[in-house]
Amino acid sequence: MARFHKGTIPEKAPTQVSIPTAVNTMVRKPVTTGFWMGRLPHWEVEDGRYFITIHLHGAIPSDGIQRIEQLSQQLSRRPAVDSVSTISLMRTIFRAMEEWLDQTPHCVFLSIPGIAEMIMEAIEHRVRIGRWVVHEYVLMPSHLHLFLSVANGTLKESIEDFKRWTGHEAAKIVELSDGRFWQDEWFDHWSRSDDQDDRISLYIRRNPEAAGLTDDFSCWPFGSSRERSKL
Repeated sequence: MARFHKGTIPEKAPTQVSIPTAVNTMVRKPVTTGFWMGRLPHWEVEDGRYFITIHLHGAIPSDGIQRIEQLSQQLSRRPAVDSVSTISLMRTIFRAMEEWLDQTPHCVFLSIPGIAEMIMEAIEHRVRIGRWVVHEYVLMPSHLHLFLSVANGTLKESIEDFKRWTGHEAAKIVELSDGRFWQDEWFDHWSRSDDQDDRISLYIRRNPEAAGLTDDFSCWPFGSSRERSKL
């Protein structure tokens, strides 16, 4: 049975988290369509399938943000954006971020039923109108994992639009101390192979169970599992 209570998270977070990786040699070598560097690098490719994590503003404390920024500064000194060392460092950053997000004792607005339903409807609306192809997603108390392809426009434009609209709607439900709902930036990583597609999907699907939010990830109602249960 799923346990997703308003404003609550488990006391103990999973001890091992990592960005899913492909076992075999990379088989996708798509054309780069865009690249920009904020706190993290954001790399867009033709027909990309993206693993994205968006988290609430304030969900990661200042010491966690500082650690992530220190790791991110190393990325700017990497000779190649797709080098083995760069991808390894991205995994380290993801692990650090995920550990903080699963342990946060506050900033869990996504556990409020009205907000959770609104965000899921925003995702499903973008699927219905053909903007997104969503392969998997899950809503956690402090963050959202998405595995998707963008059918129209760029990833940057699409995620910014999603954050802007959902953040505005969330502000109607909860009082935001500084007016910010989502963190400015997000984590994204494009999948390199079919094998990695499967690993990313399984990682997202199992995330609520790994974080101690449910005994059975297939029963988790706040994500793709909800849609599968309707079939």
